[in-house]
Amino acid sequence: MPLTIKQVTVYQLAMQLKTPFKTAHDVTWQRPLSLLKITFTNGIEGFGEVASFADAAYTAETHAISLATLAQLIPASIGLTIDDPQAFASWLAPQTPWSFAKAAFEMAIWDGFGKLNQQSLATMLGGRGATVKVGIALGVADSERQLQTDVAAAVAQGYQRIKLKLNPTTPLAWLQQIVAAHPTILFSADANASWTPRDMAKIQALGQMGFYLLEQPFGADAWAAHFALQKQLPQLKISLDESLNNLVDVKTAITGPVGALTLKQGKLGGITATAKAITLANTAAILPWIGGMLSSGVGRAADLALATLPNANVFPSDSSASERYFERDIIMEHPQIIAGNLPVPTQPGLGVTIDWSAVTQLLVDQKEYN
Repeated sequence: MPLTIKQVTVYQLAMQLKTPFKTAHDVTWQRPLSLLKITFTNGIEGFGEVASFADAAYTAETHAISLATLAQLIPASIGLTIDDPQAFASWLAPQTPWSFAKAAFEMAIWDGFGKLNQQSLATMLGGRGATVKVGIALGVADSERQLQTDVAAAVAQGYQRIKLKLNPTTPLAWLQQIVAAHPTILFSADANASWTPRDMAKIQALGQMGFYLLEQPFGADAWAAHFALQKQLPQLKISLDESLNNLVDVKTAITGPVGALTLKQGKLGGITATAKAITLANTAAILPWIGGMLSSGVGRAADLALATLPNANVFPSDSSASERYFERDIIMEHPQIIAGNLPVPTQPGLGVTIDWSAVTQLLVDQKEYN
């Protein structure tokens, strides 16, 4: 049974982080996120999340660009009858190159069809498993003591994998001591495109310390440098993140090849594209895994469902517990980590309930399209 779009509402929110999150790009204190609600003619509501950032430090699509793109896309969609989410993704793909706007729109369509058919997103995607192994991303530490404290807290919370954000001045000695102090923990690192090929000795040192994976050491366009680097590293996997903005980029990374792909449905243009990227990676025997975007519970629900696809959770996903980042989230559910795992939502669609009092508290602006 198809769905027809009747109304779309965009709730622009300002999400307050509990503590600032520092990367090689910048420091995030307040996270702009927008909630997209699609009301269909049969009364069903589907929800999506606009997960782009305030500035272009991470990727070219800022939150302002995403909202402006939606302001153009939404009027053209009112009255559109949709047969299934994949058909909507095909309609959406040529409309704009901006991925985060498309991903939010498509997520809400998936949510609507899940509710229509009384199926969870994981079930619709063909996923397997009731839980997902999760890791945690720790921002760039300002001191060795802070790093030790943050890692100890993550270990105590049961995370199976810890990702350490690095910048060009992060001392290797800090990292070596941390890895040595926690021999049972799987460690990865993320340079957020802040290193260069001149840092080869540092990168090799990470492999010798026991790091399993290094995300995006070089710039987003440094394809050849990343491919050459991977060939020199027999054990350490190079995983691309900033470089991946669509399926064309995914195919380029696979051709290289690199060792792994950091897949983010917001950045790739949606759930459909990410599921295809996982299939492409599996076919090429390259590790696919689900990265995080400082998302609300809405976006994290989609991430958990995607992580149930084949081999997408061999490497624990960047899906922290609900209370990890924000002073207040926008969903009623508060899933907790048990033995390093988070439960996969089982209710229809995304499987989350919007906390409208939180939305009201965090609201910056609201636009309705009929």
